[in-house]
Amino acid sequence: MMITDIDNIRLIKYLRNELNDTESQKVVDWLQEKKENEQFLFGLKEAYMLSRWEDLRVKAKTAEGWSELNKSLDENQPSFYRKWVRLGLQYAAAAILFLASGFLLHDLVQKQQPQFNMIETASGQQSTLVLNDGTKVILNENSKLIYPTNFNQGARNVTLQGEAYFEVIHDAKRPFLVNVRSYTVKDLGTKFDVDAYTDDINTYTSLKEGKVQIVENGDGGKVMSELKPGTQLEYNRKTRAYSVKTIDKNAIGDWILSQVVIRHKTLKDVADMLSSKYGYSIKIKNSKIEDLTYNITIEDESLQEILSDIHFITPQVQYSLNKEIKSVIFK
Repeated sequence: MMITDIDNIRLIKYLRNELNDTESQKVVDWLQEKKENEQFLFGLKEAYMLSRWEDLRVKAKTAEGWSELNKSLDENQPSFYRKWVRLGLQYAAAAILFLASGFLLHDLVQKQQPQFNMIETASGQQSTLVLNDGTKVILNENSKLIYPTNFNQGARNVTLQGEAYFEVIHDAKRPFLVNVRSYTVKDLGTKFDVDAYTDDINTYTSLKEGKVQIVENGDGGKVMSELKPGTQLEYNRKTRAYSVKTIDKNAIGDWILSQVVIRHKTLKDVADMLSSKYGYSIKIKNSKIEDLTYNITIEDESLQEILSDIHFITPQVQYSLNKEIKSVIFK
């Protein structure tokens, strides 16, 4: 197993809190890619924390130094720590030699990177949390939010997969940033909704109050738009094209009232939403009805009731429902 998709020096600077916001976010994204990345960073961090590091730093270039380091692990560390410390040493030998040339242990202790938490919701589940800065986040179903336990003195960064409604406590000196992979939503004093499910081609950012900037991720950091209340940015992940349109700001975040609000969505979009909410496989066999549009508010209705409503609104849409195998076919 080799970990080569991010350089060790960047990880060292991450541990020392020496990266800017964009560089730190790249490390956070890398950590989310696979469990081995988290384990690797854990091992590197533990190597920092060895109590005899200063004594061994001059010897680190020699075989005797590594032997003494391993001995200290065997004698002083729990087995759980020894496993991942050795993993970190295995992949970061060059980086640790670099550290030994001048990075001291007390610097790390003083500059610890904040710990990150993750909250995740399942189908039909929502979750509300208040971050340590007072910002309120309501997470919709099938969504994931990664956030620090405590925000440091710089920007307040969180990462979202899925949909969430934010009521941000504004701080001009510490902007609140929501990273959704393709772009970052930058708070300028605001209430907004971000819909960025991983499996969807399009993502949506809708502003209810205040102001937000939409900044494209990447080296350029291009500001794509600055939204006003009642506007929505739609972004296509494949083409990277985007547009801004006016919407009903009173409808933004309606889902936090345990509603699913469908406005000007095609039958194909509705099928995807219903599939996510009710856990059914839903297919459209008739291409002529895919682009029919609907405005529907779903509260406590069953899937059967919703399907009946769709047929009532558009009689040409027929459907069959199989509860045993949890499937629906529009025809």
